[in-house]
Amino acid sequence: MAVCPKCNKKLRLYNWRPECPYCGVNMVYYKSNDRLLAETEQAEIEHALSQPGIDRAKASFFGSVPAIIRIVLSLLPVGALFLPLAKIKASGETINVTAIEIYKLISDKGIFPGSVLINASMLTILFSVVMILVCLGCLVMSLGKHGKIRNLILNILLTGSAVLSCVFFTAGSGSLSGLIQGFESAKPAVGIFVYIALTLVIMIYNLYLNKKGLKIKHTVCYIGGLKSEDYFAMKKQGVSDLEIRKKMVEALTAMQEEVRAKAAEEEAKKQAELASRK
Repeated sequence: MAVCPKCNKKLRLYNWRPECPYCGVNMVYYKSNDRLLAETEQAEIEHALSQPGIDRAKASFFGSVPAIIRIVLSLLPVGALFLPLAKIKASGETINVTAIEIYKLISDKGIFPGSVLINASMLTILFSVVMILVCLGCLVMSLGKHGKIRNLILNILLTGSAVLSCVFFTAGSGSLSGLIQGFESAKPAVGIFVYIALTLVIMIYNLYLNKKGLKIKHTVCYIGGLKSEDYFAMKKQGVSDLEIRKKMVEALTAMQEEVRAKAAEEEAKKQAELASRK
């Protein structure tokens, strides 16, 4: 149930007029300036609290040259997937297996019956490909509270799944003799080793950035004309709202004076240029 903002009397459903039936105050405009100021201040507080997270996200993803290099390195393993990951000889011909063939094979046939290791090899390499996308997406959170350990765990999963895929394929290659007509031999190809090497490069570079750190360009936020850090410091010290508002007025007045001074300076320059042309 609504109440009058001045006298705190309860209002009934039939009290539809803007004037309070008890004290007569216009409830719509009562302390409207104070409410507007409070809402504006609250919006600025929320912005000031969220801005550091935005600054960290920008710095971790594309805020500097080292961050951009990390994005490039994170995408390089994708190129290795188009190289032969394995070579299978059958009936005198060599079949180069890439990630595209593996995906098509799983989509069409699902699994190889009776070949657990080969199936595990294909699934782990596809899992590794998914981890590339996950690692890339999580870079934006790398400067967060758990960003360093998260990146390390994801990189270990990425490299580990690639290595396991190679191990599973090598161990289970003999089982292909009963699945591929005219099978002669199967072995990992250059692509899988390039892929593993590139995932290791990503891990090493992330460890380097974890130690060195990335520069964060902090955005200055204002609350009622005061710098957000000064505002929060005064709140923490228990400074009264009245005293904070006084400082806000002083800060806003100083800002207005600065704007006026700059405008006057620019106008003086324009007048001087016009006078020099005459």
